[in-house]
Amino acid sequence: MRLLGVSLLAVALSGCAGWGFNSNVSPDGIKDYYKGDGVRLYSKAELEGVNYVTQGSVEGEACQIEAAEAPPKEADARASVRRRAADMGANGILMDRCIRFDDMPGCIEQVLCSGQALKVAE
Repeated sequence: MRLLGVSLLAVALSGCAGWGFNSNVSPDGIKDYYKGDGVRLYSKAELEGVNYVTQGSVEGEACQIEAAEAPPKEADARASVRRRAADMGANGILMDRCIRFDDMPGCIEQVLCSGQALKVAE
């Protein structure tokens, strides 16, 4: 009886061996999503006495396109800024501001953040 139970379990588990996992996220999409992780947000006070070079202005946004979607988050707009700063070779950001807009073309609601991309000496 015990042998029958073990055999049935082995057959059941082997039936799952051909199953796979499909995702709509590509390997390149994952790399793009996380590339801003190496970009640190700085305050003006933290940059006092630190050597850095400004790489240029950078902006990022979060947008609510459909009414059924959640409102845009400021954190998502800041993450967009960090990814764009990483594209410029920056490892830091001095944020200027984030502004929320209603009824923008293409967005029911939008958060737009801007800042300065920095290359901070380590």
